[in-house]
Amino acid sequence: MRFSPRSILLLACLLPCAAWAQAPDWSHARSIGVELSSFRFTPATLELEQGVPYRLHLTNRASGGHDFSAPALFAASIVAPQDSARIQDGRIELDGRDSADIRFVPTRPGRYAIRCTHFMHGMFGMTGTVTVK
Repeated sequence: MRFSPRSILLLACLLPCAAWAQAPDWSHARSIGVELSSFRFTPATLELEQGVPYRLHLTNRASGGHDFSAPALFAASIVAPQDSARIQDGRIELDGRDSADIRFVPTRPGRYAIRCTHFMHGMFGMTGTVTVK
């Protein structure tokens, strides 16, 4: 059997997608924690690996609400079905002293912005980045 260069290229593009045909093994997800407080994320920068399952644990240390907005990151990820309802328009809303766990697998390398979308919070420094390698 002979393959044309075009069919080899198509197969090379589809192989990474085939790897996602199976559901990720969430029991081996790497835990990463981010604290939200008055006008900052701690840590403000995260480095993740493409194709690795993560459990993002968000904790709001403030008495008022904050959110973790990363629409491009979540769009470039596979999110656990039972956690996807917590993400609205690419952000996770947290009331004061609230916490949330989101399991996801980043599927595309890149640098993704995170911020709190509450009024003026981003301007006061509540921003950060997630780099997927």
